[in-house]
Amino acid sequence: MKIGVLSKANSVHPLTSSKSGPTSPVSGCAVVNIEKADVHPEDLASVQHIWALGVVAVIGGQFYGWNVSFSAGFVPFFCAQLMMGTAYIVYIACVSEVSGKVPGGSYGLARAVLGFYPGFILGCLEILEYTSFAAVSVLYVAGFATDYFEWDPDFQPLIWFLFYAFFIALLESKGKYVWWFMLLFVIPSLLPTILYVFSSIPYWDLRTNGALIDPDTNDTTWATGDIGSAFFALLPSTTVGYGGIESLTVATGFAKDPGYSVPKGTVAAVWTLFVSNIALVLVAAALPPGLEETSTYDYFLDQGLNLGLGFSPQLSEWLMIPAQMGMAFGFFIPYARLTQAMADSNLLPSMFGIKGQKTTKRAMIMSSLFGYFLCVVSYLSPKFQATLQNISIVAASICYASQTYGFVLLRTTYRIDTTGYKSPYGIAGAYYVWFVSLCLFLSIAGGFQGDDGIAIVSTIVFLVVMTVYYRFGCLDSQTVSQEEYASIFKFSVMKFNKLRQKKKSNNRSSNGGTSQMSRLSIISMAKKVQVSIRHQKRGSNPNK
Repeated sequence: MKIGVLSKANSVHPLTSSKSGPTSPVSGCAVVNIEKADVHPEDLASVQHIWALGVVAVIGGQFYGWNVSFSAGFVPFFCAQLMMGTAYIVYIACVSEVSGKVPGGSYGLARAVLGFYPGFILGCLEILEYTSFAAVSVLYVAGFATDYFEWDPDFQPLIWFLFYAFFIALLESKGKYVWWFMLLFVIPSLLPTILYVFSSIPYWDLRTNGALIDPDTNDTTWATGDIGSAFFALLPSTTVGYGGIESLTVATGFAKDPGYSVPKGTVAAVWTLFVSNIALVLVAAALPPGLEETSTYDYFLDQGLNLGLGFSPQLSEWLMIPAQMGMAFGFFIPYARLTQAMADSNLLPSMFGIKGQKTTKRAMIMSSLFGYFLCVVSYLSPKFQATLQNISIVAASICYASQTYGFVLLRTTYRIDTTGYKSPYGIAGAYYVWFVSLCLFLSIAGGFQGDDGIAIVSTIVFLVVMTVYYRFGCLDSQTVSQEEYASIFKFSVMKFNKLRQKKKSNNRSSNGGTSQMSRLSIISMAKKVQVSIRHQKRGSNPNK
């Protein structure tokens, strides 16, 4: 079966092509017209709004937990932080370049360039990643509230429900109100970093406080352990300051001039996070009483804010709550957009009633229910909760490598002209992202986290279940939008032309016939695309 354009009552015969002509990377899919809601210009996101959403959604991960990795010494942890931070900068540059080249951002890129099955799997992994990140923060906020107010821990499920319900209602209001809220909320989200770094300046002394003391010899050391304990074991903790920032590339549908605003806002956000994260790492290592103590703190901000401003531990911990809340609801918009896109492609069960919705309210509710399910499992199984973050990281590492591969294909195989943002790091940068993503994957899959393999096994089970569902649940019923179809056609022609050029020098006689057949195939496909595009512009069925 080939791709065909379907109407309500009739269908166009599937596209025919020969082995010599360009073929799409997918098959068995109808091309449908996806009705999109008209968004008022004042409800669209600008560069500043995209930047604010990225910072709000991610920065909460920088304020607790990772300081335990200082037990390996300042040098290995700081080097790992630099490696991961620069990898995220390069990765975001890669996906920002290609996110505007196809409809649907990174999800549309995966479907059009890598194929439908990889696109489906990556979409599922991204939803798992974003809902997991959100669930981790919802659990944190609920746990903090019950501990601080001394409530019964059994109230936590109610707090989760209220949290999800309130922010779904807020984020599904008019866009202009949502974006103003994001711009305001980014201020308290950045405040802990600003106060911690600048108020503690008089107490900085990295030479004295940044070294560990050897208990046997009383000598100072800046690094301990081996490649396992001083690199792979601590690598996941370096992602908490950036994980999920790539979710902004799914936001093309509600952005003003997405080819410009989404890349600019996303790149600005990742650089903001990089500066904030490196500053926190340096200052935390430079403050008294030293790394031995700092690595044991539950909340390392307490020490610096107490020294600089006299804040009590309770006040310092409350100061982090806005960022933790933002890290939860900041992922609602991206995972709702992604869920809606997959539903419109007939990749989700129809009983959810998500397909064809003009808003993402139902998609946000359904995907948040999955996040709530993760909260329930985490509540019932503390061991699962302890590895939930690592499950997110495994999913993320696969997505990073795959999306960067899409960037490489567009730069090499398809040679797409870049008219908007262009990554300054090129193909070499993509190779660097692959290397870091592999190291990150191995840091969890290789058993360096002491989680008895729960994270990697959970991810594998998830992939197996999704693969079985894809094969028997949506393989034959999935669809593509007319925009996706046009992209697939364009990439197929480009790939075919490149292969034809390679064969031309080997067999000139056979190439004459091949060329004739390929021209007919290309013309046939082009006519179908033109009909689809005219149909989309008129809003009517081309077969009527």
